[in-house]
Amino acid sequence: MNAEEARAILEAGAEDEEPVGLPPDVLDELTIADVPAGVSVQVGSYKDGVLHLEWEGRLTKDEEQVIGEADYTWTRKYWYSPLGLEHYLDLVRRAVEVRQKEHGDVELIHFEDDGAVIRMVFMVHSGEKNLGKAFHHVKSVCEELEEAAEDAADQVGRLVAELAGRVSGWGSRDLDALVVAVERATSADERGRSLEELVGRLFEAVPGFTVTGRIRTATEEIDIAILNGSDDPRFRRESAILLAECKNWSDKCGKDEFVLFKEKIENRSNRCSIGFLISWNGFKSTVTKEMLRGSRETTLVVPMSGKEIRSAIRYNNFADVLASCWQQAVNT
Repeated sequence: MNAEEARAILEAGAEDEEPVGLPPDVLDELTIADVPAGVSVQVGSYKDGVLHLEWEGRLTKDEEQVIGEADYTWTRKYWYSPLGLEHYLDLVRRAVEVRQKEHGDVELIHFEDDGAVIRMVFMVHSGEKNLGKAFHHVKSVCEELEEAAEDAADQVGRLVAELAGRVSGWGSRDLDALVVAVERATSADERGRSLEELVGRLFEAVPGFTVTGRIRTATEEIDIAILNGSDDPRFRRESAILLAECKNWSDKCGKDEFVLFKEKIENRSNRCSIGFLISWNGFKSTVTKEMLRGSRETTLVVPMSGKEIRSAIRYNNFADVLASCWQQAVNT
């Protein structure tokens, strides 16, 4: 989309109450003069007719500047952080109130908790007339306001993971014994737990990686959250949070599982750009086709099979194998 097309969309938006969706790369060419009165802008990219947001909120304007209206409407049912949603947003709300008092460039508008959904809305005054500069400023302020909540979530995640490991005997078996357990497990629960521990311990051994939490769902899917503090240039360019999901099925993993995992990555409020999908028995050809179809997208899913995991353990080079799988996924 070019600037002229964006201006036409903004002009047409004056007749509609819904926000206008624009990609981030066109914003630098637009100013508040291009935004009709009453029109708001959501920033994101369209995929299959759906706007995938770069930021939870919308841009509006007054007579002097672009204003960001941050809208955090989150549901407890779909909240995955080890820190409760009410505690997380309470920390963000406190940060907003402090900044409002000290800097005066933010303003808390609304905070409501109905037991199932929590909604918090606050305004960020950018002081900018250019939409691109305003968007980057507003997004940066929002990320700063969430820093304390993110730190708390990380600390809780590490504590829960440590306690869970103690209870379940995490680390009591060596890696070779875990491989045997993965391959000989008879129940779905045992297959999941053994592969989860194996993968988690391998990621923990990578310099700069910290496993902060493990989530098991009713469908036997396992998420491993990893803090990315790597100095490796290949991983340093990725997001601060990485996800890994393990599938120890008798069959190969297919396109549907790949797409669902990719959606999980995208639903982490723009804090995750990459995930490792580990399928002990490999992948169907439909996964490669899906990777080719989405090769231009920013979200990266890196497939890893049991064969690669066993090789990494055999030669004690998981970090190298991980980097090789990342390179293959990038080049697909």
